[in-house]
Amino acid sequence: MRSTWLLLLLALLSPGAPAIECPQPLRIAFLDKAIPSKLEGDGTKFASPPGRFVDWLDETLRRMGCAAERVRVPQRRLLVETANDMTQVTFYFAHTAERAQQLVYPTRTDGQPERQLALAETRLALFVRADRQSSIRWDGAQLLPPRLKVGIVGGGVEEPLARAAGWDLDVALSHAGSIAKLRLGRVDAAVLPQLSFSEQALHEEPALVALEPPMHRIHFFAPVSRALHARHPQFVKLFWRTLCEVARSDLPHGSPMPTCRAE
Repeated sequence: MRSTWLLLLLALLSPGAPAIECPQPLRIAFLDKAIPSKLEGDGTKFASPPGRFVDWLDETLRRMGCAAERVRVPQRRLLVETANDMTQVTFYFAHTAERAQQLVYPTRTDGQPERQLALAETRLALFVRADRQSSIRWDGAQLLPPRLKVGIVGGGVEEPLARAAGWDLDVALSHAGSIAKLRLGRVDAAVLPQLSFSEQALHEEPALVALEPPMHRIHFFAPVSRALHARHPQFVKLFWRTLCEVARSDLPHGSPMPTCRAE
């Protein structure tokens, strides 16, 4: 009996698994434009409160026992600076094949993005003013009448899709800017992810509506630089898993709760 208690005591006193090695530097980039209910304020500074995205990150780092510098940068620099390891993580970036050539996303064994670890999923759709809905037609392939002016955000996931469609484009710096142009009638339609709006904002006059069918379904992640992944693969794996768990725990009550299990 005495030997059993001694073994238990030694087990309790023995060090557990080594803590994850926290990378330094660790700079995490956020967009410099507000995202309704998710990221507050515009510009290089973080608002107070900063929004749920920053809360998710801070809780993730707290659970991992790591520290990081948070920065806000324009849309077009998000990809470039993380690809060049000037920032090590881009927070909340949609997956595209082009971006996956420069950044590391959570990936399944078949090379496809690991959607179980996605932070969010949304539709990319063409939005129009409700008072013009009857005069604009979209069948999933063709937008009519011809020569409509379509708003996009430069560097956004929508840009390559819109350019491939051959539309006459107006390029804004942010989704908020593209929405403002649509409401003012400076563009006829705008390609936007549905998470750009709260339900209330859609109904503000002049009201906006999404044309069916949606253009694309997109998944958002926190991709990392190839350099960070090469130096700290175990940190990256745990970071993605922990961030997913934090984000899932913040879903509204009653929402589906997919597990954060990866292949």
